[in-house]
Amino acid sequence: MKTLSEQGFMSVYNSIYVGFMVVFVAFVLLTNTIGTKLFSFMGYTLPVSILWYPFTFLITDIVSEMYGSKRARFLVIMGFATSIMLLAFSMIGIYLPKSEVYHLNDEYYKIFGPVWRIFFGSMAAYVLAQYVDVYLFHYWKKLTKGDHLWIRNNGSTMISQFVDSVTVNFIFLYNNPSVLKIASGQSEFWIIMGIVINSYVAKFIIALFDTPFCYLGVRVIERITGLKGKEID
Repeated sequence: MKTLSEQGFMSVYNSIYVGFMVVFVAFVLLTNTIGTKLFSFMGYTLPVSILWYPFTFLITDIVSEMYGSKRARFLVIMGFATSIMLLAFSMIGIYLPKSEVYHLNDEYYKIFGPVWRIFFGSMAAYVLAQYVDVYLFHYWKKLTKGDHLWIRNNGSTMISQFVDSVTVNFIFLYNNPSVLKIASGQSEFWIIMGIVINSYVAKFIIALFDTPFCYLGVRVIERITGLKGKEID
């Protein structure tokens, strides 16, 4: 039977994990809804999800370090499950007959109509990239015997972000004129590749800058719980 102090410790430890899960799932759902927009920054075309989605990899790295691979994979599963719920209820909302007093049905369809496409694209990229991230993180953790957090944080994130960028952009944008307009004479492949490269470079830079935050997140949890991340499988 656990003592009160042990119960209190587990409560804090698990509460931090739940907090990470809430933020992680919120970012995934945002990607599958408002993440469909493309915007221009300094002449480069980028998906609006670049503002928050890269931080899902920071979260999985911190969780991988402090909670282990099983709980990190559970984050991925929960993000996938809630996205399926989003898709299902979005489709129900689209196909329910509109009321005579509702005059925004066309706008509603334009917003939520592409959800199925971004869903399949983002979920394929999401599952591949997040599992690559978790696998590589723990592979390098074992290889370095728990030392050099910056190697597994940067290495796993940069490789998995490339997998994510290629997969989601080609599935979502290829032959999708409702989102991507191709002028006569332009190559659709190279336009999408341009978006892939732009988004990956942005994610690469974010990955470099998130390393101190990965260390900070790990150190804060270690200080609160008394656990050492390098000792957790």
